[in-house]
Amino acid sequence: MRKYGLLLSLLFTITSAQAQQILEVPGINEFAKIDTNGHSVLPSGRYVTPAGKTIRITDDPFGLSISPDKKWAVTIHNAAFTRVDLINHTSKRFPDFGTSDKVSPYGKSSFLGIVFASDSQSFYLSGGDAGNVHQVDILTGKVIRTISLDGKIGEKTFKDSFASDMALISEKNELLVLDQANYRMVRIDLGTGGLKSSTATGRLPFGITLSPDHQFAFVANVGMYAYPIVEGTTPENIQSQYIPHHPYGNDTKESREGTVINGKKIPGLGDPRADEAMSVFQINLQTNQTEKIYKPGFQLGEMVEEMEVVGGSSPNSIAVGSQFIYVSNATNDNIAVIDYKTKKIKAHIPIQFSSLLDKRRGYLPFGLTLSKDEKTLYVTLLGLNAVAVIDIKTAMTKGFIPTGWGPTRVKLSADEKTLYVTSCRGYGAGPNGGAGYKAPKQGTYIGDVQLGTFQAIPMPSATGLAALTTQVKNNTFVVKDGSKRGNATFSIAKPGQSPIKHIVYITKENRTYDEFFGQFKGANGDSTIARFGLNRTVYEKGKTFKNVDVSPNHHQIAKAFSMSDNFYCDSDASIHGHHWMMGVIPNEWVETNSSVSKSANYFSEAPGRRFPGSTGSMDPEDYAEIGGIWEALERKNIPFYNFGEANETGHVRESWSDTLTGAGHIVMVPMQKALFKNTSHNYAGFNTSIPDQFRAEQFETEFTEKWLSGKEKMPALVTIQLPNDHGGDLDSTAGFPYRSSFMADNDLALGRMLQFLSHTPYWKNMLVIVTEDDPQGGVDHIDAHRSILMMAGPYVKRDYVSHRHANFGSILRVIYTLLGIPAVNHYDQTASILDDFFTETPNFKPYEFSFPDKRIFDADKTMIRYNRTIDWRKIKKTVEMDNEEDQRKNH
Repeated sequence: MRKYGLLLSLLFTITSAQAQQILEVPGINEFAKIDTNGHSVLPSGRYVTPAGKTIRITDDPFGLSISPDKKWAVTIHNAAFTRVDLINHTSKRFPDFGTSDKVSPYGKSSFLGIVFASDSQSFYLSGGDAGNVHQVDILTGKVIRTISLDGKIGEKTFKDSFASDMALISEKNELLVLDQANYRMVRIDLGTGGLKSSTATGRLPFGITLSPDHQFAFVANVGMYAYPIVEGTTPENIQSQYIPHHPYGNDTKESREGTVINGKKIPGLGDPRADEAMSVFQINLQTNQTEKIYKPGFQLGEMVEEMEVVGGSSPNSIAVGSQFIYVSNATNDNIAVIDYKTKKIKAHIPIQFSSLLDKRRGYLPFGLTLSKDEKTLYVTLLGLNAVAVIDIKTAMTKGFIPTGWGPTRVKLSADEKTLYVTSCRGYGAGPNGGAGYKAPKQGTYIGDVQLGTFQAIPMPSATGLAALTTQVKNNTFVVKDGSKRGNATFSIAKPGQSPIKHIVYITKENRTYDEFFGQFKGANGDSTIARFGLNRTVYEKGKTFKNVDVSPNHHQIAKAFSMSDNFYCDSDASIHGHHWMMGVIPNEWVETNSSVSKSANYFSEAPGRRFPGSTGSMDPEDYAEIGGIWEALERKNIPFYNFGEANETGHVRESWSDTLTGAGHIVMVPMQKALFKNTSHNYAGFNTSIPDQFRAEQFETEFTEKWLSGKEKMPALVTIQLPNDHGGDLDSTAGFPYRSSFMADNDLALGRMLQFLSHTPYWKNMLVIVTEDDPQGGVDHIDAHRSILMMAGPYVKRDYVSHRHANFGSILRVIYTLLGIPAVNHYDQTASILDDFFTETPNFKPYEFSFPDKRIFDADKTMIRYNRTIDWRKIKKTVEMDNEEDQRKNH
């Protein structure tokens, strides 16, 4: 047998004559934890050590306003706000925790916009989905009045408004409100509550600010397209108008001009470089007309550092001075400098954190504020957990100040001696269940236990800023000598030396580690919450079943191969998870719209109502500058194929009969261009009305036709979505009488897939990675983000539990390294290296699946409605594959 170098050859290192250096997260040997007096360990393995005085507040504070009398700060959350007493450094939430969004006095939705009245006695809060603005008393939290954005202005009547960011023209007692649904800026007379004017903006207007003389309003737009529905669709014929997949790849002839699918005319989206897309509008407030449209940041098709730009710049927030405005371009990690008097883009200031990381995007500049002397700009970096301090004159980053996880907004005190900073995830989540756990008053859902933070940070001196900058770097990564990794199997090898040639990346849905593996011996679990484990007592619909094996294959795979008890999803929910796991850090648009209640109306005249926000698929508003894993593979001409990933958007139909892809599309949103042509149109993605047994059959059939028939060679990467552990609506006639039935369905399908793969000729060069997209469906005694990571294959250790801290970046680092692909973002570049999973001595023994307990799941019943039966005898015989001995001989 040939000897190979380490399977995980570290391809992208910093080399010197003395050592081979690698970057990894600082918490590689720690479990996630919250320690407000020391360092907290995030799911990524990075630390957070917020500077200054920190208050924990409700999650996702995406808006921040300071009262003119400097006594109060107010942050906005979905259907709630937090009032911070700046003098006593205390906070109060309105309404109290436990109040349903449906009965919140502020409505079920509030979004981004919050601004104080001139007298500091009240403030205005944007009502988000309700399309209104509330005036709220600062002391009592009572709503004084509500003003709707809907109504007639001139000759046009506006409906279905969605209120977003706001600005106050104090001397005129007027409020400017962005309406994301109707793509406009609304001007309100606060004296009468009447609507004075409506000015068209770009798509999805997100941030607004005023020039110091109040002559201009500047609006940042994060939208890429106005998404149409299938031509000819009416409320009466809509069910016959759906198509089974995304209509086209982004920025293609079809996406620009339209196409025809299944005889249906599909409208085009136009040019993604249009003025309305990802732009800044300069609006003259004397005429209510747009005087200039700017296109900041890098544009689609440009070459940046020898790679093509595929994602828009996402200009989102604006700071203004006497001559220049400063725009945060989240996707490009830079700040646009625009001279609004000469109406020209003057420059772009790059965020300069570390020469080791700066070429890998993901800092995600978001909120920003300018010093009074206009010499210093402070920028929250959503993806770096820090505020950047930028010197305007030199366009250099002077330093960084550590914040909580995901900083959103930053403001200066009147004397500029204090910075006020909010973060959406604070110190992280911590545990949300387990023996002895006491649930907090806000509940145990991951998004509720994961509180945000409000920081009051004394302005640091030059020496203090240098120390804080060092702290931010130490929180983010450490540089190690790759030649001194102890007993770990680790070496530097050239691309292509690994015997692993095929990677199968399987994602499941919404489960924590403890739910499946809490009872697993030799690992850090809590058996009291292992409800989907082995030999469990299951209580379902008034019935009790004892000694139930809910997930025998998960346990069998973990025992037969390798698993982690220290793996975390970076995500809270699917909208984040399917971005993170495919190499795209969720930007400010994804984060904000995922936190707010919103509704769609396909037939609305408000274009934003057809596309109220992104979901599990990546939409054009979400793309990273150079994309994610799909674009990285395409750049290197590495073949890949996708089963089920990225076919879910906020408007899809998910019927049990949508079996071609699991979805029916009516609003025309493109798929990533690289992925569109490499995706199966005969595999059901997310749709829990379809059994995973159906998916297993679809997968085996297409795999056989494509890659076992000899027509094509199996590609280097195959991605598979296997979602039914998410759970769904109970239906005994469809084979799902109990909640645990969905888990058993998922478990059996996973076992079937691994058995199938392990009996193919490709097995001898295969790695299978199994994980979850997010952990929101369960609880865990270590951290609400802790979830499942298993690896299987001949070169994976047998009966091994890894305790090394891992996250999605770690998985991607495995894939990128084995396939010879450079890291796409700085999370992948610094993620922990999971070389401990692997061995240089292969074991080709295939996997044989086990059946779950038939009392809770009968797989045959799930196929009845499809008029199909499962040929278990054929499946158990496996397929026409090499046996273990043949594979050893061929090795």
